[in-house]
Amino acid sequence: MINILIFLLILPLISSNHHLHSFPSILIDPNDYPNSDLILYNFQHKFHPTYSYRCLLQTESKYFYLDSSCQLLTRISLKEICPINYTLKLEIVFPQNTTIYEIIIELKYKNSFKFNITNDQTMINLPFYCNNKNQIKISLKKEKEFFIGNAHILLNDQYDEKILCQFEKNPYRIKLKENEIYENFLQIKTISSCLATNYLLASSNSKRNFDYFTLNSSTGYLNLIRSLDYELITTWKLVIQALDKLHIPFYTYVIIEVEDINDCPPILSWNFPLQTIEIINDTDLFNIEIAIEESKVEHNNVIIANLIASDLDASINQVKFELKINSSNILPFEIYGPFADSTFVLSTNQKLDREYQDKYLINLILTDNGQPQLSSYYKLLINILDNNDNSPIFDRSIYYVDIQENNLINTTLIQVHANDLDENQNSYVTYELNNKFLSIDNQTGIIKTNIQFDYEQIQNFTFNVTAIDHPIKGKQLKTTALVSVRIIDQNDNIPKVNKSNRVTTD
Repeated sequence: MINILIFLLILPLISSNHHLHSFPSILIDPNDYPNSDLILYNFQHKFHPTYSYRCLLQTESKYFYLDSSCQLLTRISLKEICPINYTLKLEIVFPQNTTIYEIIIELKYKNSFKFNITNDQTMINLPFYCNNKNQIKISLKKEKEFFIGNAHILLNDQYDEKILCQFEKNPYRIKLKENEIYENFLQIKTISSCLATNYLLASSNSKRNFDYFTLNSSTGYLNLIRSLDYELITTWKLVIQALDKLHIPFYTYVIIEVEDINDCPPILSWNFPLQTIEIINDTDLFNIEIAIEESKVEHNNVIIANLIASDLDASINQVKFELKINSSNILPFEIYGPFADSTFVLSTNQKLDREYQDKYLINLILTDNGQPQLSSYYKLLINILDNNDNSPIFDRSIYYVDIQENNLINTTLIQVHANDLDENQNSYVTYELNNKFLSIDNQTGIIKTNIQFDYEQIQNFTFNVTAIDHPIKGKQLKTTALVSVRIIDQNDNIPKVNKSNRVTTD
């Protein structure tokens, strides 16, 4: 029974011909459809789904289209097109027949369009296009109202150009100091004849502006909610919008110049001109360590570093600095400058000797001339590297030694010793001598006999011993010492009688 009823309901559709049928008009406010692909009407509920069908528009439309689900959608924003009635023909294709429906879409704005015009104005700009134009000419009589399509146009000539809504200033200019918070630092006002409402920071502003500024929408007072930083941004530009009594927006600008204060300490940049300077650590600009060979600083006025001062607060400090060594000790260094107000030279003022001092810690203070004055503190550690500039030194210049005659061969006579003030390999010392009676261990300096001494043959003798260093590079240095040997007599000879009857002994 239900199937019979369904068949009876859809039978008129199946058996219909190509005669034109009509749907009720579809009334649309264009403001409700500002974009493309928005659904205007769904025709699915008009036809029973028992039988399959297709929906087609007989003619292509620039503004509307049907999708596969029989929904009518927008191709473009309806606010852009002329507000008139648009007629479409809809084909519903069933398996056995096709029905054509006429659809009228009425574009009609709910509210009227209001325009303020001046006495000599002859054209107005519309928010939509008709016949590819958005301007219309108004008559000299200036009718108060008329229609363009379905749009109601109202003209208001109570304002002229002299009393159009505007701000008291355009732009406003103001200076604010950095690092401070300001409440109600500026009130934005309109001219006395203008009744403006709803002040706001315009959306065209940089998003960063909203992080720093707020605007009271009713009073027009600007507030700074986050302190400004001159070193980050020096000038801000705010766009302020208000609405007149007809809700027409007008604008002004607020230009804010940030006043610099001395809140950044000065900074030093280091440059080491000598290629022989080894930079051990420069990852921390406030603590730098270098090394230099003592042979490169063996006279005064050797430039160790060029120092360049800078300051982010340069606009108020006029780029003038003072750099000095902070030490209670007298150091063999001197600061020269500033040259061109910002360049300094650190140099030696006497010879540096590693054997006297192998490290120097220089504390530097850099001060600007701002108010208040700010300073930064630096440490420079200078390591003096060894050169082979010291000869070995014997612990005695002359060694005196006694040895009894008839000694055993290889008897230790003496051990000599020499020091070298250089370090590491440069201080390594060996020994040598040239005497046929003796031999020396070149490592220990122990001197031993090669023969047995006979007092009756030799009572004393001297010889030189040499100490030699072995530098990593450079010239080898030598020093000699004198060894004086006395032979001690022993009773090792039998008495003899000579011709004069005298007895001789040892």
